[in-house]
Amino acid sequence: MSGEGDDHGLPHWTEPGTGEVPRLGGDEQDDDLAAWSSLTNSGPRWADDPAAAPSAPSADPTPPPVTIGSGNASQVEDDFFSYENDPRAARRGRPAPAETPMRASNNGSSNNPNDLMQRVLTAAVLAGVAVLCFAIGDVVTLLLVAAVLGVAASEFFVSLRRVGYQPATLLGLTASVATPLAVYWRGESAIGVVLFLSMLFGALWYLMGVASERPVPNLGVTFLVIIYVGVLGSFAAALLDFPDGRGLLLCAVLLAIGYDVGGYFIGRAMGRSPLSDVSPNKTVEGLLGGMITTVAVGFVVIGVVGIAPFDGQPFGTFDALLVAIGAAIVAPIGDLAESLMKRDLGVKDMGTILPGHGGLLDRFDALLFVLPTVYYVVRLLA
Repeated sequence: MSGEGDDHGLPHWTEPGTGEVPRLGGDEQDDDLAAWSSLTNSGPRWADDPAAAPSAPSADPTPPPVTIGSGNASQVEDDFFSYENDPRAARRGRPAPAETPMRASNNGSSNNPNDLMQRVLTAAVLAGVAVLCFAIGDVVTLLLVAAVLGVAASEFFVSLRRVGYQPATLLGLTASVATPLAVYWRGESAIGVVLFLSMLFGALWYLMGVASERPVPNLGVTFLVIIYVGVLGSFAAALLDFPDGRGLLLCAVLLAIGYDVGGYFIGRAMGRSPLSDVSPNKTVEGLLGGMITTVAVGFVVIGVVGIAPFDGQPFGTFDALLVAIGAAIVAPIGDLAESLMKRDLGVKDMGTILPGHGGLLDRFDALLFVLPTVYYVVRLLA
């Protein structure tokens, strides 16, 4: 230990502090220390009187917009996700309204007897109109097909516009109605011609400024309607072009009705297991019931009873069974495909023209897949 007389250049520990900042090295460190000492002004401060201490600035609860690239975030969102003519475009892609699962239901209908009666009456009117057109002849039946497809396409376009899309509606309606007429006139090859002309005029639709909002998604949904409604529905006209064409079309309609009716009533009576989140009210039991009913209709009504051309000339009961099996496979896919699109658009029904059923597209969703199936199976059997 050093003695009391040692001179080490430091004040005695009993003396008060001088406040002098220690220095390392010599005067050449002054500039560096000055730079660092400027940071001390931003450090925490302690106040002897807490009440007199300055309050911290309040935090803004709204975070600043995040900008990718130039411009502000709202501009990026408006340019990329929405359409300038419809502020509801942000609704596009939202999930469909939650549906309450119903016991023993396969198609979203309630168990109210009045609703069931309304559905039956509507179906009876539709059946009467169809039978009358079938009885008159092929041309009237073809006009009925074109009218149904036109209304179904318009329902789809209205649903698309409700959520912000701006499709080329006039072009889509024209193509959807013209496709079955062209197929009846020139056969299956006319579908390619209609699609080419639709693409041609669809490009001109945006190039000439008829519409300017997002041509890629809007032209895309326009073609979705043309293909889904117009092209698939045009196979009704292709069936009419066969010998005994009205019989083939009637068979396709009966098979689709068999799936809907079987799925509805068996789902009401036995439905317990939900089928898919796409349509919470549909059940596995209803699906199986609809498929079994479709096969039964094909074998008994079409094959055994005998609806031309499955009355032995040129096809028989076994051929009718094969057609029915194909229809039973694709009918539920058509049903769920429309439910998938409705859920993505956030709508319960595509239309309201049919009391108790919704729209024409809601009623004929399975038939749109059954028609080409019957057509191609018959061509393979021929």
